[in-house]
Amino acid sequence: MRLLAVHRSPLRFAASFLFSCTSAFALINFDEGHHEFFVTGSGGVTYDSNIFATAGGAGDTSYNASLGIEYRRNVGLIGVDADAAWQFSRFDKFSGENFANPALSAEFTKGTGRTTGALKVSAKRESRAETEINLRTKSWNYDADLQVKYPVIERYSITGGVDYSRRDFPEKNTGLFNIDTYAFNTDLLYALNSQRNLMVGYRYRTTQTTADTTDTDNSLSIGVSGKILPKINGSVRVGFQNRSVQRRVGPDESHNSITSSASATWTVTRRLSVIGTLSRDFITVATDANVDSTSAGLDAQFALNSKTSVFAGLTYNHSDFLDTGLAGRKDDSVNASAGASYSLNDHLKVSGSYSYFVNWSTLPTSDYDRHSFSLSISSHW
Repeated sequence: MRLLAVHRSPLRFAASFLFSCTSAFALINFDEGHHEFFVTGSGGVTYDSNIFATAGGAGDTSYNASLGIEYRRNVGLIGVDADAAWQFSRFDKFSGENFANPALSAEFTKGTGRTTGALKVSAKRESRAETEINLRTKSWNYDADLQVKYPVIERYSITGGVDYSRRDFPEKNTGLFNIDTYAFNTDLLYALNSQRNLMVGYRYRTTQTTADTTDTDNSLSIGVSGKILPKINGSVRVGFQNRSVQRRVGPDESHNSITSSASATWTVTRRLSVIGTLSRDFITVATDANVDSTSAGLDAQFALNSKTSVFAGLTYNHSDFLDTGLAGRKDDSVNASAGASYSLNDHLKVSGSYSYFVNWSTLPTSDYDRHSFSLSISSHW
């Protein structure tokens, strides 16, 4: 049974889907706003010149839609934010890439009392193109994350957390391996003043794949969070990391690297904001390869007026492949994007965007470029 009929006209497809759902759903609010239900829907069309993320990859047009419901509880000791969504995509030429992906998530937060924290759980099905392996993949992704904070004395606090994630590839004989990751982290925070914290942290992480490989990471880092500079708020940390690789078949390995993560927002004016991100970390990809990945990005948004805004972004990524069989492969990529959105009213928004991605690699099949256009209509009630 087909879950969604595809209209040949992308605009008619987007409009018919969206207006049907906006006329049928509305926000539910009861108990003086302590319990709220929201409904969201979207429809659109995208053209991607290289849907397989590989040299010589073919392009296609896809027609996309989504529908979701969110519940918020804002009363009592524990706050709740839960949502369920379904994403649909139909491809014009490569119908084998069609998908209908569900997504479920819930967050439980405790913001009062001496000990505060949050528990997040999620499960979703994902379909995407991956540059590191030059394939489109379909996977189930599961995640559970618990983070808590406890103030020791006036200026000192301790934070800690545990995290589990799993990436499961249901299609067999694809050369892809399931990945399980377990992590533990802790930070000691020192309040320099009312707006800024100094932090020292440790993270232990182990990643296991169905190729009988275990990657173990240990990292130490220092950083600052809060008001980094006037008009700039966020978090910046840098440290040292070691990864040891143990294989059932093949030699064991050990790798050292700088590790870092940063996210900062610069409020230039009331209309213009800029977000900068930086990360460097070891990752394990679906082919059981180890990668030392570095990424840096800038995103800007400018509000032309109360209804119209424009945005642009630029991201650079460098990947070093560390395994003996892949040693020497290096990838560098740049992704540039720009777009605009217009709010017709409080519930309806139209947006369009363009992005260009280019990847330079010492591996010929991963040396390619890719550009895409998208137009979408979204609604929130």
